[in-house]
Amino acid sequence: MEKQDIAESIKELLVSETDMSYLAELPEKPLQQLYTDLQTYMKRLDENQKPVFKAIAISTSFIPNFIIAKLAHDYFTPYIVAQVCEYMDPKAAAKIGKSLRVDYMGQVAVNGDPKVTAKIGDCMEVDIVVNVVREMVKRSFFMKLGELADLLNENQLKNVMLKINDNNAILQVGIHMKDEGKIIRLSKAWPAGTRSYVLAELEKMNHPLAKKL
Repeated sequence: MEKQDIAESIKELLVSETDMSYLAELPEKPLQQLYTDLQTYMKRLDENQKPVFKAIAISTSFIPNFIIAKLAHDYFTPYIVAQVCEYMDPKAAAKIGKSLRVDYMGQVAVNGDPKVTAKIGDCMEVDIVVNVVREMVKRSFFMKLGELADLLNENQLKNVMLKINDNNAILQVGIHMKDEGKIIRLSKAWPAGTRSYVLAELEKMNHPLAKKL
């Protein structure tokens, strides 16, 4: 990864709204080591707490969703909720999501495993996903958005892009996706204004997608 990408990955790993682009000024080796150490720490933390997360996930099947949402907002961090979701049925998690604040859900999405989050997103109403994406864009969590976009059902992602009414959001999602074929196919459904904006910005960046859309 480029140093700028590592800095952005660290920002998202810490779920920080602080601009951490200054980290890219560090020499590459120490920066990479910092990122690796943080990943190792987070993985160890997850492993140690798995039994707790599983127990919470099981308990959610016995508690009304609005109460779960209240408990989440008042007592559980988005990180905890994201880990609990790994042990839940995506449809059940999506139903609980309806009762959560959008800003809270955005943080859950950043903290969660993209594969799990995408499965939940596929089960949610498009308007809710759109609002969560807006929250993530507001906080510049673009790398995570790219990962999620790669994994979301293509039709669901198309509907999100058509409803979001934010050309920059679509641009950022597109340039952070790895599945070029998917973004190229989706671009055919964009309104003319969106397509023109994205192409112009890609050309300014000399981004390879500019010649493919």
